[in-house]
Amino acid sequence: MFNARPDRPWLPAEPSERLLRVEITVPRPERGQARKPVHLSLVIDRSGSMSGEKLRLALEAARQAIRTLQPGDRFSVVTFDHQVEVPIPSTDATPGARLRAEAALDTVTARGNTDLGGGWLRGCAEVGAHLPEDAIGRVLLLTDGQANHGLTSPDELTSRARSQRLRRVTTSTIGLGEGFNEFLLGRLSEEGGGNFYFAARADELPGFVGREIGEVLSVVARDAALVIRAPGGVEVESLNDYPCTRDGGTCSFSLGSLPGGMVLAPMFRLRFPAGAIAETLAIDVALADRDGALSKEPWTLAWPRVAEEQARAQPADPEVLRAAAALDAARARRVALGLNDDRLWKEAASALTDAASRLRGYADGDPEIRAEADRLDAERDAYSRPMSSLSKKNHYYDATMAMKMGGRGRARPGPRVLGVPTDARLAPLLRTASQALGGVKGAPAFDVDVPFQGAPIPAGPLSQRGEDELAAYADSLDPGALKVVFVEQPLLDRWFSHWHLGYRTAVISLAGLDQLISLPAASFVAYELLLYGLHALSADYEPAKLLHTETLACLFDLCQQKADVAIKLQAGHVCAGCLEKLSTVGLDRDVVTQLWRAVQALAQSGT
Repeated sequence: MFNARPDRPWLPAEPSERLLRVEITVPRPERGQARKPVHLSLVIDRSGSMSGEKLRLALEAARQAIRTLQPGDRFSVVTFDHQVEVPIPSTDATPGARLRAEAALDTVTARGNTDLGGGWLRGCAEVGAHLPEDAIGRVLLLTDGQANHGLTSPDELTSRARSQRLRRVTTSTIGLGEGFNEFLLGRLSEEGGGNFYFAARADELPGFVGREIGEVLSVVARDAALVIRAPGGVEVESLNDYPCTRDGGTCSFSLGSLPGGMVLAPMFRLRFPAGAIAETLAIDVALADRDGALSKEPWTLAWPRVAEEQARAQPADPEVLRAAAALDAARARRVALGLNDDRLWKEAASALTDAASRLRGYADGDPEIRAEADRLDAERDAYSRPMSSLSKKNHYYDATMAMKMGGRGRARPGPRVLGVPTDARLAPLLRTASQALGGVKGAPAFDVDVPFQGAPIPAGPLSQRGEDELAAYADSLDPGALKVVFVEQPLLDRWFSHWHLGYRTAVISLAGLDQLISLPAASFVAYELLLYGLHALSADYEPAKLLHTETLACLFDLCQQKADVAIKLQAGHVCAGCLEKLSTVGLDRDVVTQLWRAVQALAQSGT
């Protein structure tokens, strides 16, 4: 399927802008149709920061990727630290070669600095040296660090990515953890015609590598492009920031290699010059790809010029406007993140202010677009102050996926719980608690944001309005994550915590905790992260369905006194009745039990 939809059908006489949404559904291959051979290079960071679980899971993901290939495909593995090595040069994916590759991967260990550029370019060379006309060339770069050795210039690296793409060697990137440069990896994948992934945790690597390999093996349209031919004076801009080659009035926007069944919605802003009433301006929109899999029939769109009164009164397509608003907002967030990264706080806030104003300018009363503009206004404070590395990466990945998918955003793998300290003194407690819980297989990803730096929180009890404001603030930090906010002030009813369903946020008070329990405060923080974090594992989880009044030292005891929490932390377990109920609310009893044991181990650690 292929069509093109403008936001409005007419032009006024004066200079004006129009929006154009193109909708593409890539056809699936016919039954029995052979796929294109794949030439893959896995480029893996083996620098010192990758030691332990990171490198182990990266290598396991590489093994899984190689196992999916078949004779007729080729693969190589490149590793890099301050040196670049090729433990597996490009080879046919025969059964024997795949077995030898697994043995070779067993010898890879972590060491040294990060020659990202050298490793990536060697991977490109391994693919390009044996790439026939009918094959798909893909390099998958996996790193947790900065390019700090060899070729390090982001501009030079992205220029090389563009050149490799033109040679049919495309690049996808996976950034792991908090230490990599998301702006560099994002640009490499965009100019390289591939995908960018952010893995907050090492155990997400196999899923991302599997997704990437699955996409490559399903490609039916290599080197796809959307071509727009416009009359002189008409400017064409991609709101998705697709790489563009221009030749006079013809703009060719690279869409990369597309798998069967993929749905894309590229969006463009057209700037028309002034002209005479009754004049008609037309553009042609066409698809092209190396395999001839996409539609050959171009769309022609024509805009007659009409009187100003008629132009002002013309109807607008709300779906086109909403998609453009989402993309405008995503682009503004990426710009603001770059300014934030350069410590240009005021400029970052201004980028969001300008975008919000622009959205309201073409909202035409649409409530969804006004809500998006309001969200940009609400996020100004977060972007105009220092951000944690994790928060920046989450925001960047959200914005990048929204732009790639036409405003729909990302589908982050796995549930996430974000701990938000309202004072810098609380951050170490949250990190200790999050690390203890994050080691449990099957648990949500427990992350910690930077300390709250918004308006001062009053010293007295925190009112309901104050809690709502905190919950709304936390909601802007990491879309999709469940948030747990920790404050030092007492809550109005003097209890420990409240759940704000609309924001999927809990507000926890640590006031007077040291007078109630002599155990490590981090164990209580971990207890609250666990109790509310279970919401991230099951939409059916409600503590009220499990809480009981019997004092069984169970995780789900309804404590009559605050001090009863100390009993739980010292001797707690999950009672037999609650274990039976866990599956009824969609929770894995083993995961919950292991999380609770992690909390108790922290309570008994004395730290």
